[in-house]
Amino acid sequence: MKIWLIIILVLIIPQIVFADYYVQSGYEDPQHPISSICVIPHEIPAWELPIDIFLLLLGVYCIDILIFLKIWMVLGYRRVTRTNVLEHDVRLSVLKAIQKNPGIHMQSLSRETKIHLGTLRHHLHMLSITGKITCCQDTATIRFFENNDMYSETQKMVLKHLRNNTRNQILSLLKNQPSVGRDEIARLLGFTGASITWHMKLLEADQLIQVQRSGRIVRYLISEDVTRFLDK
Repeated sequence: MKIWLIIILVLIIPQIVFADYYVQSGYEDPQHPISSICVIPHEIPAWELPIDIFLLLLGVYCIDILIFLKIWMVLGYRRVTRTNVLEHDVRLSVLKAIQKNPGIHMQSLSRETKIHLGTLRHHLHMLSITGKITCCQDTATIRFFENNDMYSETQKMVLKHLRNNTRNQILSLLKNQPSVGRDEIARLLGFTGASITWHMKLLEADQLIQVQRSGRIVRYLISEDVTRFLDK
């Protein structure tokens, strides 16, 4: 209610201040006809007004500006910077969820924080442009990380794939049993050979595994960097 009252005053006050004023005699029978004194009204510059009237108009104008600035602050319009971006409780909760779940994608983040996707997109954008988070493009979605130089590009790729249950199991198996073959992976994990091949192509595309082929036999290795990161 107060905000609407202020808005109405802001719209009305300038009209009052800058409206035209007309003066007429208070006598029923003035000594001289008004028309004989002044036929055409003359505009008087503000600085030629009597000092009390000038100060009154100046005060009203200043109050008008202050009211406008007050409305601006009440509605929460201010520049978001790297130093104040986390003063917003929702953005802070989003960043904490990303810190807790590095590589999380938007749908999971929405479920984790219970924030509507439209609102979440806005806050992710603010965190991104202020340098608080970074993202990694997946085949079907975007995954988010805290932007603190904690993870290399390879590690981000590992974290991305670890969030998939099947590839998580595959990487764990390759760490413990290097050079294992596709059929053996399928047997140990209980998946079909075609399914293992599909997941391996994704890991190979992100350069997390090396493929060794000997005739029809295919074996897989993970790099030392990936192994060290998985051991942490």
